[in-house]
Amino acid sequence: MRALVLASMAVLAVACTKEGAGPSDPRQNSEQAAATAPDQQLAGPQAVENQINWDAARADFAKRPADQQNVTVQQAGQDGPSPVPMLLPSGIASAQGADQRPTIPVVTKDGYFATYHLPRYDAIVNGSQRAIASGQAAQGSKEEMKFTTGEASAQLAFSRYGADYVIEFECREVDGAESCITEPEAKEFADSLFVAQTR
Repeated sequence: MRALVLASMAVLAVACTKEGAGPSDPRQNSEQAAATAPDQQLAGPQAVENQINWDAARADFAKRPADQQNVTVQQAGQDGPSPVPMLLPSGIASAQGADQRPTIPVVTKDGYFATYHLPRYDAIVNGSQRAIASGQAAQGSKEEMKFTTGEASAQLAFSRYGADYVIEFECREVDGAESCITEPEAKEFADSLFVAQTR
């Protein structure tokens, strides 16, 4: 019986290795690949570069709060100004004690981010001229603020001057309530942002 099983397996192995007999045949794989239409191939998300409305940003820069008129914004990262209007929160960017200074904004190739350490949370303001196209129709206005919460965090996303902004709120008390900031408080923080740097 054992000899019969071994002989059957040997015949089966020879049949499967004949050219064109199995799925490992290189000709069959190349034919299948060529048969796949280009529109059926999966493509990753596409980055879209937004057009920035610098005129509107400069007009708002001229209207910044009186206590922010003479503030010079230091920055790290890329040389030159941010590729998007830099929004900073009013009052926080003003001169503070050496132990309370905000982190210097970091300019990247497509935007910037700035971190502020506040009593209940750290606020990270991100601005970018690039957006990821999802391939789906947009729901609502891009300028409309969208608030989401997570475990010990929250986010507020919106668009201004054609750039996309996200404010991340990272709670200092991890074991506290779901979020350390409410939607009205997050929107109040966003409304306090002023144009601190433009081109």
